[in-house]
Amino acid sequence: MADEERDERRGRIEAQRKYGLARMQFDLEQVEPLLRFGRAFADPMRIRILALLAERSMYGQELAEALEVSAPTISHHLVFLKSAGLIEMRRENNYHHYELTPEGLQKIAGMLTVEHLRSIGTTFPAQETFAQPPDEANRQMILEAYFEEGRLLSIPPTTLSRRIAMEKVAEMFGPESIYSEQEVNEMLKRIYPEAATLRRELIDQKLMVRENGRYWLARPKE
Repeated sequence: MADEERDERRGRIEAQRKYGLARMQFDLEQVEPLLRFGRAFADPMRIRILALLAERSMYGQELAEALEVSAPTISHHLVFLKSAGLIEMRRENNYHHYELTPEGLQKIAGMLTVEHLRSIGTTFPAQETFAQPPDEANRQMILEAYFEEGRLLSIPPTTLSRRIAMEKVAEMFGPESIYSEQEVNEMLKRIYPEAATLRRELIDQKLMVRENGRYWLARPKE
């Protein structure tokens, strides 16, 4: 039981971290480019990453080994650098390969002028006001954060995130099929160890109906 609780805790932390990074990237893209640039250079680790990439392009794991930190730490800092347009990423043989973008540095340098500062002085908000992401964008961020290779990392804590995750789980079942409790449990265990918890959540969310030991998907309201 202790192992299951530990796995659940790990899954919850990882999912929340992934969603937090996704929201951070979305929020950063909404504000003035100079603010993204400032955040990119606000940590010595990010400057060291840029210094390494100025020498040559590198894989994420290479950066982690060179800087003697974990791969998730590197991923965290790369979000800021990528949002500022200072680095680019491409996939090579299932690895993420990063390289410096001189054009990004030149673009930022071109904004460090009196004229640019004057142009934003009257329009830039006194404090950061981030817009909420569109529904579909937010849904995609939640699914990417809480599902990994088809498995549910953790049941989301918030009402909206939980609903979206359960709607995804419900897609496992056929719209006209009727299942026994054992069949439902066996299917749910493929994606999450606590099948009973997931089954109850589907009922509570009114995505699935239970009657006399039989289960089927609820019909959507007209």
